[in-house]
Amino acid sequence: MSNYLSHRWPQSEPRPIVYRYTPAAKTHRPIRVLLFILLGLAVAAALILGGYLGMLQLTRSLVGSNSGSFAPAPTSHVGIRASWEPSDLPWTQPDASVSLSVQEQGTDAVTSNQIYNQVLPSVVCVTADQGNGSASVGSGVVVTATGYIVTNYHIIEGGVDLEVSMLSTQDSYEAWVVGCDEELDLAVLKVEAQNLVPAQLGNSDQLAVGDPVYAIGNPMGYLHGTMTDGIISSLTRTIQVDGKDMELIQTSAALNSGNSGGALTNQYGQVVGITTAKITGIENDTVIEGLGLVIPIRDALPFLNQMIHTGQSFRPSLGILCQAAQLDTYQGIYVVSTTPDTPAADLLQEGDFILSANGIDTPSLYALTRVLNDTGVGNSVELSVLREGEVYTISITLYDRME
Repeated sequence: MSNYLSHRWPQSEPRPIVYRYTPAAKTHRPIRVLLFILLGLAVAAALILGGYLGMLQLTRSLVGSNSGSFAPAPTSHVGIRASWEPSDLPWTQPDASVSLSVQEQGTDAVTSNQIYNQVLPSVVCVTADQGNGSASVGSGVVVTATGYIVTNYHIIEGGVDLEVSMLSTQDSYEAWVVGCDEELDLAVLKVEAQNLVPAQLGNSDQLAVGDPVYAIGNPMGYLHGTMTDGIISSLTRTIQVDGKDMELIQTSAALNSGNSGGALTNQYGQVVGITTAKITGIENDTVIEGLGLVIPIRDALPFLNQMIHTGQSFRPSLGILCQAAQLDTYQGIYVVSTTPDTPAADLLQEGDFILSANGIDTPSLYALTRVLNDTGVGNSVELSVLREGEVYTISITLYDRME
């Protein structure tokens, strides 16, 4: 398994490599031995210098000379075949009877030892066999006793066979994909097992900057059950990946290759996020550290349930081109235009100003999108719309822009 930097994120070895060698025959030619040593040192120095310069140049070419890079931290991933498609993965049937939910934040904080003992049985190692002698290795979180597991899409990407092993017991299971969403970097897997220990999912909306948090996963692909601690550094860090914005939690908890798909817990032992990435790079000759990125559970929940129920993800939409704006004392969403043959085409018009959706203020696109995701495709959302000085209530049935 080679160690290299891919076009999208840095990768590293999923497990140690054991080198086997045959000792060279003894020789009585010290000059030749000295020459070989000197030559080896020179080659090593050149490789180290070239590698450093190459990494520096590649980092700058990806993100600009004065910024860090976005890097899903967390997997060891070796080459995706150009002809690979998600259909190459092993798939299983969805189940509309299974639904995930979050619980309100606890009231009594517990010790880090108690959190570790509570959460570790719910964290797994996910291995995706690439079918070419290599594998991608990351983490996952058990979310039902019957074997549903949440992980990152980029761990299973390129895979043809999946295996899940429990970090607490090392028990292994063959796994199948229920659904996945490349843009959101989420995937739901299923193993044939009963009486697993599901994680308690907490409401990430109740987090605050400065709250203590803990990351539990499988860093480097072989440091099973590692726990790191930190705080919530930012609640909504907008990061652009492949031209698409992701709203993520920023944490100072250390994340490393292999942590992807693992658990971020609050101080009550509830899983409030799926660890997915880190900001890494060199800025002004300083290595960037302590900038981990996590998918909030509250944001992921509608998509996870949609994948479990249907095997597909979705994008509930109105059918408008819009932007966040301020109009007099109002903050809301300005409708630039409507899209033909969508639910909004006959109901909204250019210049409309959306103040709220389902009674929830929408001062940002993020706020509006969250309401649409919670409402779901085929359901109606009630918009409070300012139009020519009058406020109207307009009900619109959402469609799926992915179809």
